[in-house]
Amino acid sequence: CTLHWGFLLQCGIFLHSLFISLSIAVSESREHVVLKSQSRRNSNMALSTITVLSTMVMGNMYDLAFPTYASTCARGCAPWTSAANKNFTQEKIDAMWFSHEAQVAAKDNCAMPAASAGAHECDCSDKDEIITDSFAGPWCFCVTEGQEEPVAAYCEAPQSIPEQINLQIAAPDVVVASFVTFEPMPRGPPIAMLSETKGEDGVTITGVSHDYTIPNANRSWILNFVKFTALQPHKTYYYKVKSGSSACTWSETYAFRAGYKTGVTRVATYGDMGHSAHNNMGNMQADCAAGTIDAILHMGDHCYNLDMANDHRGDAYMNAFQPVLSQCPWMPVIGNHEASDGDHFNRYLNMTWGEVYGNNPPVHSTATTRLGHLLSKATLYGAAVHGPTPTLNSRYISSDFGLIHIVGLDLNTLDVDQVAWLKQDLAAAQANRANVPWIMVSSHFPIVHKGVADNWNASAAYYMGDGSEHYATSGHEFKPCATPGCKTVGELAQDFWSILAPIFVEFGVDVYNAGHVHSYEAHFPVCKDSKPCQYNYINPKGPVHITEGNGGVPGVPGSNGIKGCAALGSSCRVTGTGGAYARITAWNATHMTYDHVENPTGNVTDSFTIIQTNHGPFNPLD
Repeated sequence: CTLHWGFLLQCGIFLHSLFISLSIAVSESREHVVLKSQSRRNSNMALSTITVLSTMVMGNMYDLAFPTYASTCARGCAPWTSAANKNFTQEKIDAMWFSHEAQVAAKDNCAMPAASAGAHECDCSDKDEIITDSFAGPWCFCVTEGQEEPVAAYCEAPQSIPEQINLQIAAPDVVVASFVTFEPMPRGPPIAMLSETKGEDGVTITGVSHDYTIPNANRSWILNFVKFTALQPHKTYYYKVKSGSSACTWSETYAFRAGYKTGVTRVATYGDMGHSAHNNMGNMQADCAAGTIDAILHMGDHCYNLDMANDHRGDAYMNAFQPVLSQCPWMPVIGNHEASDGDHFNRYLNMTWGEVYGNNPPVHSTATTRLGHLLSKATLYGAAVHGPTPTLNSRYISSDFGLIHIVGLDLNTLDVDQVAWLKQDLAAAQANRANVPWIMVSSHFPIVHKGVADNWNASAAYYMGDGSEHYATSGHEFKPCATPGCKTVGELAQDFWSILAPIFVEFGVDVYNAGHVHSYEAHFPVCKDSKPCQYNYINPKGPVHITEGNGGVPGVPGSNGIKGCAALGSSCRVTGTGGAYARITAWNATHMTYDHVENPTGNVTDSFTIIQTNHGPFNPLD
C-alpha cells in the first residue's frame, strides 16, 4: 500500500471529483487532479515601489524588483546580469532568480530574487547578515573594483510612496485597505480612490493614520487604514491609495473582487508561512486572479519573525505578500511566533488592527513592533468590529464569508473571556445557519493530531514555543520534560479538548483547522474522547480536524510527499510533508470540498468532500 499510495490517491481524487461533479448542481467546471502550468497574470500587481517581474511555472515565490528603493552602495547597484564579484560568480547570481526574463528586467534596481529567498534560513534567529536571502528586504550587488567591500548591500525604502498594501476581511461587504509610508506624520488622513470602472478615479474615501516607532530603535512608520464599505457582491473594484501628505505619491491602481453572502464560497487556508522560495504566494496570486479563491485565512506564524532585523523582516514579508493581498482579502490569525516575537504579540495586534475600523468605543492598541501595529489595527478596524460578534481586539475574531462562518482563536492564551466570546459567537452562528450553514473554527494549534498523540509525554512548553520549530522544515520536534512535574503535550491537548470539544459539539462546528506542526494531516470526523465517529465524511457526527501547517516555512524544500496514516482506533486518514496550502470550496449548504495543494507544482494531492445534510448540534454521546 505504501508503494502505491500516490497512484491510489490520485485515482481516488479522480473518482471523488467525478462523484462530486455528478452530485452537486454547480454552473462552473472544476479541475481537481492536475492543474496545468500557466503563466502568471501580473496586471494590477505593479506598484511604484514594487514590481512583480515574473513567476516560474505553477508554484513557488515570484521575483520582485523595487525600482524606487535607493542603493546604499558607494557606486550604486550592478546590473543583475553582470554583477559577478569576488564572492559570487555570475552563474551563482543567475541561479538566485526563478526567471531569467525577470533578472534582465530588474536591470540595476534593488530586488528580492525568488530562488534564493530563505535559502540559508531556519525558524530560529535573525539572519539579516545573509543578504542574498532577502531576509531584511530588497538588496543588490554593489558596483565594485577588485577586492572592494561590500559586494552586496540592503537598499533603503522611499519615504512617501505607499508599500505593504493589503486588504483585510471585515464583513462580506467591507474590507480594510492598509499600507505603510516612512514619512513624518501627515497633517491629513490617508486617502483612497475607489471605482467600479477601470481607468476612472471614482469616489474619494478617507481613513486614519497612526505613527509608530520601535521601542529602543530609531525607526518609525506611518500606518494607514482606509475602509471600503457597502461593496456589491462579487463586483470588481479598482483602487489606489496615498497618505495624507502632499509629498506622498499615489500607488498604482489595484483590483479586487468584493466578498459575498451567498453562493459558491472559495477560501485558501494554511498556517506557518514566511518569505521563502517554495512558499505558496505564487500559487495564491494565480488562484485569486483566476477566481479559484476569493479570500485567504492565514492560521498564524507570519514572516518568521515580524520584529527581526529591527522590523525590516516584517517589512520584507509584507512587501513580498503585497501582490497577493492587494487583490485578495485575508484574515490573519495569531500564532506562537507572534505571541513570542519579543513584544508578546503586541506587534501583531497592531498590524491586524483593520479588523476594527469604525469602532465608537475607544480602542487601545498595545503593539510595540511595526508590523504588529499594521496587522492588528487592520484587524481591529475590520472583523473585530464588523464581525457577527464584535471583540474589539484582534487576538480572536470571526467573520461570515459567503456560506462559511470563520472563527479565528488565540490558543496561546485560552482565557475565560475568549471562551465566553466563542460561545456567544457560535450561538449566533448556529441561529444564522439558514443563511451561513458552515462553521469553521481555526487557530494556530491543532487539537487532534497524530504527532501530538505519538509524543504525549513530551514537554508542552517546548512544543508551543519557537525552539521546536528551529529546523523543522517539515513536521515538528518534540523534547521530553526537563524537570519533574512539567506540563506535557498530552496534558495541553487534554486542556484544549476539555474546553473546546464540548463547545464544538454543542454548536455543531463542521471543521477545525490549524497549523503549527509543519505538515499536513486530515482526519475523519472526531467524536467522544478524540476517537473517530466514522470512516467517511457523509453526515459527520463530529468536527473534521485538519492541520495545514506548512504554507512555506523558512528553508522548506521544493519537494512534497503524502501517505496514509490510518490505524485502528485512530481518526487520522492522511498526512503530507512539504510546503502546501488548502483550497476550501463550500458549494452549497450540504457540500464542502477540501483540496490540499502542493506549493512547488500546484497539484492537488489530497481531496475530500464533507456532505452534511443536517447542520446543527452533534450528539454528545457519540
